[in-house]
Amino acid sequence: MEIFEVATEQLEAELVAHAAWEASGMARVLVVLAEFDRRQAWASWECRSAQHWLSWKCGLGYTAATERLRVARVLPTLPLISAAFNGGLLSWSKVRELTRVAAPQTEYALLNVALYGTAAQVARLVRGARRITRDQAIKQVAGREFRWMTDLDGSIMMTVRLPADRAMVVINAVQAATVIEAGVPRSRAAADALVDLVIGERGASRAEVVVHIDESGAHVEGGPAIAAEVADCLACDGAISTVQHTASGPVEVDRRRAPNGRQRKWLARRHRTCQFPGCDHAGGFEAHHVVEHAKGGRTVLANLTRLCWFHHRMVHLHRLRLAMGSDRALRVSFPAGNPVDRDVPSMTFIAETPPRPDAIGGSWCGDRLDLGLALDGLIGSGLLHT
Repeated sequence: MEIFEVATEQLEAELVAHAAWEASGMARVLVVLAEFDRRQAWASWECRSAQHWLSWKCGLGYTAATERLRVARVLPTLPLISAAFNGGLLSWSKVRELTRVAAPQTEYALLNVALYGTAAQVARLVRGARRITRDQAIKQVAGREFRWMTDLDGSIMMTVRLPADRAMVVINAVQAATVIEAGVPRSRAAADALVDLVIGERGASRAEVVVHIDESGAHVEGGPAIAAEVADCLACDGAISTVQHTASGPVEVDRRRAPNGRQRKWLARRHRTCQFPGCDHAGGFEAHHVVEHAKGGRTVLANLTRLCWFHHRMVHLHRLRLAMGSDRALRVSFPAGNPVDRDVPSMTFIAETPPRPDAIGGSWCGDRLDLGLALDGLIGSGLLHT
């Protein structure tokens, strides 16, 4: 029978059934991949990593291979989500999101949300519930990259990977510079604004990023969660406002702690490059309080040092100790007291049975996700821990 002769209802049924089979098949693939990775079988092929082998033997791109490997390593610790995935009840899109935050004590609550919500709603819930650790923040810094490639029509496609706080500065600057015109999609207008900001036709817009800090962690307003150490780093320079939530309501941190324009100009003239030992970065810099503001450090030149954004974050993320002599030479040591010298801190980076044909559909009834209510309910009931 030709496909155009098939009834629409049959097409729909086949699509749903194949989606369930696809989920069940992916679950089996990840079980096999986890064992393959545990044995490091890829090394016998002289491959650099499991991703290298997957790219070679399975035709996967590096990003796709890395994501599958991540999920494959997590799923054995999540038996409920694994069983639902293997049975075709959860799609790959939902499982990929759930494994970013799920733990053995929370997977039951998250599984119920996933069964009754769409993949997009699960992704929103995960973004809202996610908390970033210090190690993850270090990986964000190490993973920054800028790539480009030529598309089939000759246009250039660019991909930028940045730590969350740095990315939000760029995003907010682009949004502030975007001019909406009739008949022009916002994405195109934003692309034009990005180019203008980079080449300076409009001049860089001064964008403000607000970071909210409470007992559960820190997150950028309108953006992702960030590590508490990164929030401290942003507050240290003062270019980004930090709003601290207290029992009596939100309180904005005193902006007077931020170095003023004259102090920044003096630092730029006095120190032509980053003051971190061995760093010769002469571009944009951030002002760091040698003695932290929270420990009584004042925003005066005698207590300010010039650091590139990378080393500024390393100081906070690795909790490095700084001392500045009368000659303004900066001495840096690890928390244990051993000196850093010229070396940058090491970056330690840390379905066998057929599913039901209609299993993949879930139980969503068309309701919109109230993210705040969902998070409050999960956290308040103790099913989701922050």
